[in-house]
Amino acid sequence: MNDHIKSRFKLSILFWASFCVNFDDINFKVFLDIIINYILNMKIQIFPNDLVKRCVWDNYTYYVLGSEKEAERILLENNQFDISERDALVIGLLKVIETPNLIHRFNAYMTDFLSNKSITNDRMLKIRKKTLVSAIDRFRGKFPEYWKADAVYQNGINDLYKYLDNLLEEMECVEVELITDQFGTHEFLLSKSIKKLLTFNY
Repeated sequence: MNDHIKSRFKLSILFWASFCVNFDDINFKVFLDIIINYILNMKIQIFPNDLVKRCVWDNYTYYVLGSEKEAERILLENNQFDISERDALVIGLLKVIETPNLIHRFNAYMTDFLSNKSITNDRMLKIRKKTLVSAIDRFRGKFPEYWKADAVYQNGINDLYKYLDNLLEEMECVEVELITDQFGTHEFLLSKSIKKLLTFNY
C-alpha cells in the first residue's frame, strides 16, 4: 500500500477511534496501531473470476502480481484464494459491487476520470484527447482475452465494446481545441461535451 493511501486510511481510523478513546490516554497510539494492523491483515476469500467481474483484475495484475503471464495462469485455473484487506484496498475491490451492466460501470469510471484528469483552461474544464482515448482503451483491458466469461458477462462485454466504439466515433465530431504548453501542442476536448456523450439509461 502506498504512503498516501495508508495515511488516508489511518486518518479514517483515527477519526472513528477519537469517539471511543480519550486522546490523553498514553496507550492511544498502541490502540490505533492494533486496529490498523488488524484491519489491514484481514483476509478475503475470492475467485480470480470475481475480480474480473468487478473490473479490478487489471489493478490486481499490475499492483499485486506484477506479471501478465502469472495473471493468465491464475485466472485460467480460477482457484479460490485469500486476498489481504491491504491488497483489496489498493486495487479498489472494497468499493465496487458485481454487475453485468458493464456500460454503467464504464460510465462511472469515465465520470470519475473526467473529474480527476480535466484541466481548467479559459474557465472551462478540458481533457486531453489522447489521454481520454487511452483511458477508454484501459477499460477494455479490464477483460483479458484469456478470460472465459459466462454468457451473461459475455453479452455485457459485447454491449460494452459496441458502446465504446460508438463513443469513439462520436468523439470525432466534438470540437477540438489546440493548447500549447512547454511540452508541445495538444488536442483538448471540453469535458462537458464528453459527459453528454455518455448514456446513463442502460
